[in-house]
Amino acid sequence: MPFSKNNSQISNENIENIKNYIKDVTDVTNTVRSVNDLNLSIKEFEHATFEIEEENKSLKYQIELKNEDIKELKDDVSSKEKIIAKLREEKESLKAQLQKFKGFWHNLMSHFHKKITYDNDQNYKIVSDDLYKNGIFDDNDNEIANNILRKVTIPDENKNNKLKKKNDFNLN
Repeated sequence: MPFSKNNSQISNENIENIKNYIKDVTDVTNTVRSVNDLNLSIKEFEHATFEIEEENKSLKYQIELKNEDIKELKDDVSSKEKIIAKLREEKESLKAQLQKFKGFWHNLMSHFHKKITYDNDQNYKIVSDDLYKNGIFDDNDNEIANNILRKVTIPDENKNNKLKKKNDFNLN
């Protein structure tokens, strides 16, 4: 093909150089794009890292608060355990005193029972009636003191004996 004056002839070597140049420009353009994408990724990573650090600070503070709460609760539990131990001691003391009183009451009722039902001592009968009228003896106490057929027992023992007999019956 003929060339006009504006056209010039390009050698095959120059064509190869131009193709290589275009390829190099394309590679550089792609590399620049990759670097830009990498820069954006780095910025996003830096931002995410900053947010994670802030969240970690917040979580550490929350953990400190929870640890303080736990320490206060442990102190409170320790205090309550001491109170419970003291109350258990008091309960055991009261149980011992109650047992003593039950023993005293059992002996007193046995004495009245013996004096009224076996010895037929009218003075004890008068005292027993007076104690019943004034609400010191209840129906059970009055019956124990005055009925020769009644055993001298404490009401709790009566309940326990009835439950034991009932359980023994149910087991058979």
